[in-house]
Amino acid sequence: MLINSKIKINSSKDLIINLIKSKNNLEKFHPFCLKNEVINWDKENSIDYVYYFSGKKYKRKFIRWNNDGYELEIYEDRKLAKISWSVLVNGDQSIVSIQAEPYLPYKSRLINIIIFHIYVKYMLTSYLNAVLSGLKFYIENNIIVKEDQYGKHRWYSA
Repeated sequence: MLINSKIKINSSKDLIINLIKSKNNLEKFHPFCLKNEVINWDKENSIDYVYYFSGKKYKRKFIRWNNDGYELEIYEDRKLAKISWSVLVNGDQSIVSIQAEPYLPYKSRLINIIIFHIYVKYMLTSYLNAVLSGLKFYIENNIIVKEDQYGKHRWYSA
């Protein structure tokens, strides 16, 4: 069960890659991030925490780091998801995509599928779209994204 979101940004791949691979990057463009605390920043050994306006706190452990982006795992009290970021060139624009693979906690595969299709898919899609919209806004305007700039989110807004 995968969720994909992508956006075209009027910028070079290098500029976008440098931003998304920089320390505390989420504080610039993530509309639901209160704070992005770095524990270790060393490519695939990187670990940070994302503090959301809702009070949630997630640990991010980076597991792959390459020229096009990276992969990471997200943890709360258990592993919640695997996330992949990639940036590709499309003429004078770049296409940034995020793929999320949520790990639902239910023992029944059928229940996981039902919950995914009636709820999780829509919540994660709106979340990823807001994050990518924030990235585009920041890159193209050099202005830090405001809290809930693209609307509130049930999981991550205050």
